[in-house]
Amino acid sequence: MSILRSADNQGAWPDLSKRIAAATAIYGTGELLRGTVFLIGGALVQMGAGRPGSQQIAEKFAKTLMDKVGRWAEVLEPSDLPMVRQVVTVAFEGRDPVAWRDQAGPVPDSEPRAMACALSLIADFVDRVDGPGACERALLAGLGSALD
Repeated sequence: MSILRSADNQGAWPDLSKRIAAATAIYGTGELLRGTVFLIGGALVQMGAGRPGSQQIAEKFAKTLMDKVGRWAEVLEPSDLPMVRQVVTVAFEGRDPVAWRDQAGPVPDSEPRAMACALSLIADFVDRVDGPGACERALLAGLGSALD
């Protein structure tokens, strides 16, 4: 995930785009998106999403996140931002964001980039609160559990 953590380093964007394009070619747009949405849900759980009272911060968090994701205009389509917002909202409500996204309709080729940008920003937030690398460790542990 460290390549994603380059919102302020526009020089890293071409590498980010190449990595996302390579992953898309290997796994397909739908599977890449499903994996990214799974990781977003896991990162938001680290923040307390799905727990009683978490919806109180959901709207403010989603607004702030959308403002920050919007800074990545060179690598994402603005039309994908409502879907990112809804995935975050669903996760804060304690519902399964992957299942919700699976039912939300076709996945445009550009959507995985928007979700990847959101994941990066959420991971940065978790790391600022819980310490460097905390989000990545938790997501890897969660992913390992999901694969077992």
